[in-house]
Amino acid sequence: MERSKGSRAVGSRFARATVRTALAMACACVLAIVDARADEAARIDLNTASVAQLTELPGIGPAKAEAIVEYRETAPFKSPDELVQVKGIGAKLFEQLKDKVTVGAAPARAGEAAAQGGTAAGGEAAGGRTAAASGAR
Repeated sequence: MERSKGSRAVGSRFARATVRTALAMACACVLAIVDARADEAARIDLNTASVAQLTELPGIGPAKAEAIVEYRETAPFKSPDELVQVKGIGAKLFEQLKDKVTVGAAPARAGEAAAQGGTAAGGEAAGGRTAAASGAR
């Protein structure tokens, strides 16, 4: 009988160690997911960030931040890689920025929403902007 009690104790210790290891691995996975989400949330969205937010990026001053905003007004960023198309941002600076920026859906501008709901002629009347977008009533 002693032998079976001893082997049960060993089996019990092994089970507890296995459970502890599994829990530690699960916690590590959860922490990795939380860390990845926090990293993504900390990134600056090139399509929605203000000039002030963009200047928080390393190597981006007010002039480059304005250039980014002007670039996205013609066409929203589809990928962070497009940042090198902005005047003053080369491959070296992009390497410093690529892990700090993201590209989300571009916000619809008032003129675009009105143009999509209106006729083609109305949408092109003022250089692609509708009367509502240009401020006319």
